[in-house]
Amino acid sequence: MRFSLLNKPKIERQDFIKNKEIDPKLIQELSSALDNLDIEKIKSIIKELTKTNDRISSAFEMLELSKSGFYNMLSPNGNPEFVTILRLLNLFDIKLTAETR
Repeated sequence: MRFSLLNKPKIERQDFIKNKEIDPKLIQELSSALDNLDIEKIKSIIKELTKTNDRISSAFEMLELSKSGFYNMLSPNGNPEFVTILRLLNLFDIKLTAETR
C-alpha cells in the first residue's frame, strides 16, 4: 500500500519531535543507511524512533495514517514513497542534507 502525503496539511513546527530526545547513535546509523540507500535499515530506524518517543501517537494523526497503516508501510513488504520518508524525518526534526562526495 502506498501513501501520498504531498497534499496533506503542513506539519507545524511546534508539532515536531525535537531531536534532542533522539540517541545520536541512531542519527549516525540513519545517515549511513541514507548514504548506502538501505531502505530496509531506514525503515527499521524510523520504527525505532517511533518506539522511543512517547509523542508518536500524535504523529499518526498528523500524517493522517492509521497506526496499522503506518507500521505496514514500514514493514519488510512496505514501500513508502520518498516524500513519506521525508515527512517522517521532518516530523522527528531530522534535517536531510545533500553534499557532493
